Amino acid sequence: MRTLHLLTRSFFVSTLLFVAGIIQAQETSSPAKASKGISWFDQLMLEDSIGALEIRLETDLKALMKGKADEKYQAAVLKYKNQAGEEKVYAAEVRPRGKTRKEICLHPPIKLKIKKSVLTGEGYLPHNEMKIVWECKPSGAFEQFIYKEYLAYRLYNLITPASFRAKMVKINLVDTNNPEKVTEKIGFIVEDEDQVAERLGSTLMEDRPTDARQFARQHFLNFVFYEYMIGNTDWAFGNSHNARFFQHTSTKKVMPVPYDFDYSGLVNAPYAIPHESLPIKEVRERYFKGGAVAAPEGAMLRKHFLQSKTAVLDFIKKIDFLDKYHKDDVLQYINDFYKEIEDERQFNRIINP
Repeated sequence: MRTLHLLTRSFFVSTLLFVAGIIQAQETSSPAKASKGISWFDQLMLEDSIGALEIRLETDLKALMKGKADEKYQAAVLKYKNQAGEEKVYAAEVRPRGKTRKEICLHPPIKLKIKKSVLTGEGYLPHNEMKIVWECKPSGAFEQFIYKEYLAYRLYNLITPASFRAKMVKINLVDTNNPEKVTEKIGFIVEDEDQVAERLGSTLMEDRPTDARQFARQHFLNFVFYEYMIGNTDWAFGNSHNARFFQHTSTKKVMPVPYDFDYSGLVNAPYAIPHESLPIKEVRERYFKGGAVAAPEGAMLRKHFLQSKTAVLDFIKKIDFLDKYHKDDVLQYINDFYKEIEDERQFNRIINP
């Protein structure tokens, strides 16, 4: 196995509304405690908190590829050894997911599901559906792209808890029609949406918000400005593209949470291009899609992101899964962002071009 190198522009609110949004956001700034126990995903995080957990996933790869359009679940078996050396085996189901990657990758990203009764029978919480994102094609370059997308999830965790957590994994993918052939992949598992909802003391919304005033403003601003930070324009609230919405139980305010960052300038995947409607020519160009930002809320937004600088850059420097070229590239790209917002005039041109 390869070594692991381990909505809108018209949107505007008053200062009063912004302050109210900050208060509501603070009520959700700490993860809510689970009713009892931990989830299976939490256990995976504990099994190998530093590196990548090695798992074996067995399924019919031909059926998986044929079912890309329908995205139907099919049988699978997942195996791994825990820290005690015990082999854990789970009957599971997987299905293809994604849009572009489903069409261009050797194997599409998947969604993994384990029966809730199996998990609760082992004492876990019933959060049982998780995405698995893995390298698009078998090459060192695509391995680096998946590391950088994983990094995008981890960096947003440093900005706000209203984010998806991710766990790096080494995957031995086995075709049940040819069990002697093993495809080795690097990837990561993304936290169950229902667990995110529980952490945030909220419920997952099946439909997108229809009124901008529903948003907890601070969470909205964290979302749109982080996407600017990593150079990602591949999201839209209007059709819930690469965004999930969580409504706080008591305040009823909505927290948008982003996912799928492969079209970002940070990752800079070779297939990533900006949408033709945008005034940028390539994904490395940053473009702010957050609409108008009032001066007081802009000042607080700038302060919040500047305060993240040390933690973000230190995290990137300490990781050892990126090779030198890609780590240097990531550091320069993120440093360029902080240089921009350290200049107050440049920052104001970003949020009010």
